[in-house]
Amino acid sequence: MSENNDKIVFQGQTETIYKIIVIGDPSVGKTSLLSKYSTNLFPEQYLPTVGVNIVKERLETTINNEDIVATLMMWDIAGQPQFYMLHKPYFNGADGIILVFDITRSSSFSNVKNWWNTCIKHGLSSIPRVLIGNKVDLKDDRKIVQPHADHLSEELNAEYFETSAKTGINVKKIFETIAKKVFLSKTKH
Repeated sequence: MSENNDKIVFQGQTETIYKIIVIGDPSVGKTSLLSKYSTNLFPEQYLPTVGVNIVKERLETTINNEDIVATLMMWDIAGQPQFYMLHKPYFNGADGIILVFDITRSSSFSNVKNWWNTCIKHGLSSIPRVLIGNKVDLKDDRKIVQPHADHLSEELNAEYFETSAKTGINVKKIFETIAKKVFLSKTKH
């Protein structure tokens, strides 16, 4: 085993640690997405995140015929306004961004731009990002239509996914996608 900065080579595989921040308004499902991804469980009761919740998960994938093992350090950042002043250290050093909104709440969709502006303010405008419309299992309550989300994803230069933390739709895919995007962005440099 040899170490090189944030990479570890072990048995022919390269393992890299990526800091991914998961941001969005309160109760859009950030914590539930992380719970579903890491434990395959959906929390039935809403418990707001206080400050930050960090979830560590190992991901194995193949990119350009190379086996990659990435450790995702996913920072679930509280969406409540009283925690905004704490964001700077949480955003610092991020390698990727997952912007989440609730498809049943227009205000959470409108606020994605505010979250993105916060990222820009913290110097994160050039890192990989994905946009997530969560809670697609509540299709009868849907307020945000796909064309609006697609337009915003183009504006933010962020690939768009619709997910359900409850059913698991696209949950694994979003974390694999952000890991691949981060890996590819770092190998360009």
